[in-house]
Amino acid sequence: MKTYKVTFIAIVSIIIVACSTMKKNITTYAPSHQTYTLDSSKSLATPTTPKTANTFLLKSTNGIYEPGIEELKAIQLQYKETTLQQLKYGYAIYTEGACIKCHDALNIYEYSEPKWKIIVDDMAIKAKISNEQKDAVYKYVMAIKATQPK
Repeated sequence: MKTYKVTFIAIVSIIIVACSTMKKNITTYAPSHQTYTLDSSKSLATPTTPKTANTFLLKSTNGIYEPGIEELKAIQLQYKETTLQQLKYGYAIYTEGACIKCHDALNIYEYSEPKWKIIVDDMAIKAKISNEQKDAVYKYVMAIKATQPK
């Protein structure tokens, strides 16, 4: 009877270790951006690895993602002095800082650029953030809006 208990405990331990290892691998190796190719003969986009002229990055459905070079180039057309560090700072405030202390992050794609100016100005006062922080959040949102899928 004692042998069965030891065997049972060993099997359960192995299963627990295996499950926790599988879970870590899934989250560790999950890609942040999935590439898709548009197929004109079908209504669906299909996953691909190489980037061609007909590919796009599915970043998020709500526009909330960490900005990169594409977003930086887009915002620099309007605000030349903007840096990637500033956009990432705005992203951090928007997703982890003052904004989500009171509410969930808003869908960036849902509102127009003029409406975002009003939202950021109003929320900056309520959140008591500095002008530098407000500017970073606004430029982050505008960078995402500038690269919004049409």
